[in-house]
This record gives sequence, C-alpha cells and structure tokens, in this order.
Amino acid sequence: MKRFFIFMIAITILLTGCSPKNNENTLDKNKKLLSKIEKAYENYGGYKCKANIRITSGDTVSEYTIEESYNKSNDYRLEILSPKESKGIVILNTDDKIFVEHPSINQSISLVAIKSLNNQMIVGDFLNNLQNVENISIDEINGKEHIVFELKLDEKNKYRDLTKIWVRKKDFVPYKLNVLDQNGLLQMEITYEDFKFLKD
Repeated sequence: MKRFFIFMIAITILLTGCSPKNNENTLDKNKKLLSKIEKAYENYGGYKCKANIRITSGDTVSEYTIEESYNKSNDYRLEILSPKESKGIVILNTDDKIFVEHPSINQSISLVAIKSLNNQMIVGDFLNNLQNVENISIDEINGKEHIVFELKLDEKNKYRDLTKIWVRKKDFVPYKLNVLDQNGLLQMEITYEDFKFLKD
C-alpha cells in the first residue's frame, strides 16, 4: 500500500511537471497557426460567397440564402437570394453607414442611428480579429480536416454568446460559422458555398 501511495505521488508530480510544457507547446502551435493564416489572408482584398443561414428561435426555424461580399476596408454587401418574399433586399455597410435597399418599394433606407450591425457574424470581421480567438481545435468533416476557432461575441446577449468558425486546414477557406447561446445551444448556423477570395 505504501509503495502504491508513493507511486501515485510520483505520477502526480510527473503529470503536474509536464502539464505547463504541454500548454506552452499548444500555445506556440496556435500562435504559429494564427500567424500563418493572417499572412495568407493579407494577400487578399476581400471575398465573395453564398451563405446558407439557418436561425433557430425556440421551435421556429428560419432559413435564408444570401450572397455576401466583403473588402478589407470593412465594407460589406449582403443580398438576400431566398426566401422569395425577401429576395433582392440588400444590406450595405460602407463608411460606418448602413443602408437597406428594398426592391419591392424601390427605396433605400439609411440606418443612421445604428453605428454597426453585429459584424461578428460576417466572416470578414472574424478574419480581422483572429488575435481574439479563445480556443482552437481540429475537426474532421467529410474526410477533410478543419480548424475550429472559438470567439466570444463583443455584443453578446443570452441568445448570442459565442461564435465558432470552421476553416479548411488545407487552404484556410471558411466552411461554416455557428452562433451559440449562453447554454452552448446552436442559435444560428451559416454554411458557405462558392467561397472566393478576391485579390487586392
């Protein structure tokens, strides 16, 4: 029994002694990975993609398809492609002004009172804030490795607390973005198609 007790103490000391080094190695790997991704994104002037959005609110699920484009000056354009009743509505964020263009009433509305929409649900904002990532992991989807980044939302509430984004490890192309509530439940899932980086 005494030998077992000494053995357990020795194991505990060894594990405790190794733990900080493992954490240091993980931090170093994460820093190198973030640096590599930031350098890759610096070569691009923005992106364009199709985004499929699924929003869950209680028992209600809403689905939208939009075309999203973004440039390095933080201007973005979102055009709703479906559902049919919202098709053609465009949201523009340029020079800290937000405009909503509604084709059915042939009118553009300026949202001057709102300084910004929650840009953290736009991939471009996420890519600009990689230094704020709280956790990095690897996930395999359809036989391909993806890097998963977790980031707390700046403008959070009980329904929107955390974003997770999956980026293909091979070429750093975004695959999907999830928004979770305070309980870790999925509130919004955005999957990306035809994602194209635009040259400067």
